[in-house]
Amino acid sequence: LVTGNHTIAMGAVAAGLKFYSAYPMSPATYILHWLASHSEKCGVLVKQAEDEIAVVNLAIGAGHAGVRSMCATSGGGFALMTEAVSMAGMIETPVVIINVQRGGPSTGIPTKTEQGDLNQAIGASQGDFPRVIMAPKDATDCYYAGVEALNLAESFQLPVIILLDLMLGEHRSTVDPEALTPDVPIERGELLRESPSAAGDKNGYKRYAMTPSGVSPRVIPGTPGAVHVSATDEHDEQGVLISDEHTNSAIRRKMQEKRMRKMVGVLAKLPPPALEGPADADVTLIGWGSTWGVIHEAAAQLTESGIRTNHLHFKYLHPFHSKEAREILEACRRTVVVECNYSGQFARHLRAESGYSTDHLVTKYDGEPFEPAEITHRVRDIVEGRPYDGRVAEAEAQEIAYHFIRIHLKDKARPSRLVEVAKNGYGEPVWDIEIIDRAELDPRGKLIVGKETGSIHAWEPVAAEG
Repeated sequence: LVTGNHTIAMGAVAAGLKFYSAYPMSPATYILHWLASHSEKCGVLVKQAEDEIAVVNLAIGAGHAGVRSMCATSGGGFALMTEAVSMAGMIETPVVIINVQRGGPSTGIPTKTEQGDLNQAIGASQGDFPRVIMAPKDATDCYYAGVEALNLAESFQLPVIILLDLMLGEHRSTVDPEALTPDVPIERGELLRESPSAAGDKNGYKRYAMTPSGVSPRVIPGTPGAVHVSATDEHDEQGVLISDEHTNSAIRRKMQEKRMRKMVGVLAKLPPPALEGPADADVTLIGWGSTWGVIHEAAAQLTESGIRTNHLHFKYLHPFHSKEAREILEACRRTVVVECNYSGQFARHLRAESGYSTDHLVTKYDGEPFEPAEITHRVRDIVEGRPYDGRVAEAEAQEIAYHFIRIHLKDKARPSRLVEVAKNGYGEPVWDIEIIDRAELDPRGKLIVGKETGSIHAWEPVAAEG
């Protein structure tokens, strides 16, 4: 019985993680707790820092020093980390950053789930630089995402961002122990044991050598014969700054191209998305990250009910398999993106990367994860031509009433009868909710809740007798 936070920490340890830094922030804190409690046994130095700015710089520093490093936070903490993310891209230092998403914006709803930080990860920090963004689908996938992220970070000397969310990070699920093998590949890329000059290369050591792959030889600081500058300013192959009055347009252009060439190699290593289910389905459900399980179950329910449904899921969000995705989707009859945010961030990302616009969008942003029946109902409405009704449902009106009761009636009442009233003085249909005493069941008053806005328009208490 594990969570995604648990297995991603285990996978990172299996892959040789040696340094982890964090500042406690829900829902990522369990990764810190587990690694701290297993620090000595697993040989991982764990540092709780004073804030997320320190957290990410510690992790980048550890990666620069030659050890496998990782840090984790949630959206608000990641916002503080973003300047350092591009620093890792510029000085070509490996680091893994986990964002366990929660409902936003700002402090938002720390104990509820959302997939609202995709845009943030894609746009993190200034300028163009190579990065990898991935979103594992379940607890087992989290284990191997930890392995893969560390390998990619070191092989291509860049930051790797892993997007989890509260649903995946803290939800408990059963996993076959045999599925989590400790025997995992460890790929360190162009990490040299000695400098080229020490090996007889008369050209000396070029930390940022402009190689065909974009990946340059990397040595651990302190290696004899490999002194160099790791600067956040633009630089030449040896790390010498070319900014300000020494700016050199030709070197700048080729150095930027060198860094971005890494993305070609990264994409070649990542498996493309694959369609799950019948190729000739009536409906194709599209998702990313933690929604895999619920979409998979909803697709089965729809197929059983007579709507043949398949499923296309994305783990690798940047770089993106644009060609493969478009080829698959253009052959689909009707496409529906399912994701837990308001604006359809992945649907927009898919369109931007592949040029393909999906037919429909099913979103959820109330802090709760999707249920299979919810997706099934929404898709059936789409197929049968019924428009989405986003007005306050009866169950939601009850929840709004309970919130009012908790705040204003000291939790000593409960909603009883709910009646929908169309004609009233509030400019929208309303729920007329009778509130009764929780113990005596005597009437306490009426609560008027807007069906379209959700606003509490009025509280009409029962007049006191006498």
